[in-house]
Amino acid sequence: MYKVFVNEKVIFFTNNEENCNQFNHKLVLNFFSIEDIPFVLELLYSNDKMSVIIIVIDYKTAFETFKSYFKIIKAAGGIVNNSKNEKLFIYRLDKWDLPKGKIEKGEETKVAAIREIEEECGIADLTIIKQLKDTFHIYTFKEQLILKQTYWFELTSSFGGELIPQLEEGITKVEWLTDAEINDKVLKNTYASIKELL
Repeated sequence: MYKVFVNEKVIFFTNNEENCNQFNHKLVLNFFSIEDIPFVLELLYSNDKMSVIIIVIDYKTAFETFKSYFKIIKAAGGIVNNSKNEKLFIYRLDKWDLPKGKIEKGEETKVAAIREIEEECGIADLTIIKQLKDTFHIYTFKEQLILKQTYWFELTSSFGGELIPQLEEGITKVEWLTDAEINDKVLKNTYASIKELL
């Protein structure tokens, strides 16, 4: 199955009707074609709670068709843990987020994730533990519809120095947060795709 976030709402591709039960306000489609995309997006942008569930046998092909409608941007980032079991977060655009950024041409996803985390947080000594599931979200940039695919990794770091936010990227804070702080601060003010990842 695939989840695509549109702000706080979801377009969900699956072949299992039972997966629909997690959504309270939903439109269920038992078919999909590329011509449906403008209707689906208009519905989501005009309704605060609605999610769209697309149930088709070959949901992977449906999702590939869906992706072909957008300009694709690929990014990489991660959840970084330290020896105190704290996680690394950035604060940007008045929301808590995980460090991530665009993958450069020809760059491997793991290399991009480490580079972006280092640049955005002023951190070093990063080690990748494992890859996590990708997230997808839609946004508009210069009147063009973008589908952003982010490759996520779990990492550790022994870095004990000062964290330095990348101000030119709009990052105003970089902090190590405990699970309690994540529950109190982050989950109340972050993106739906980050909540899903956490």
